[in-house]
Amino acid sequence: MMINLLMILGMITVTWGVRALPFVLPDIRFSPAVLNVLNCVPAAVLAALVAEPVLSSAVEQGTALTPEVLAAALCVFMGLMRLPMLVVVVVGMAGYWGLRVFIGS
Repeated sequence: MMINLLMILGMITVTWGVRALPFVLPDIRFSPAVLNVLNCVPAAVLAALVAEPVLSSAVEQGTALTPEVLAAALCVFMGLMRLPMLVVVVVGMAGYWGLRVFIGS
């Protein structure tokens, strides 16, 4: 219970800090390299949030041919094709639900 509370407090602190930084230090300028790294953060966070449930379903079922893994592979392929994020999410969700109907959960 205490570890969960500490994790939540840590996430609150980091989120607040990132959002407050431009107001606390308004004259801060980042190099193009830092901006490139910061532009990758949303995709990295999304990948971290999605990876655990996708991979745990494959481990639990003992096969990589689960709807979660196949839909994630579809999303990765579409992302590599540089499709808009909304298209990737909508097609990925539709693919996931379609695969659940045909393969089962």
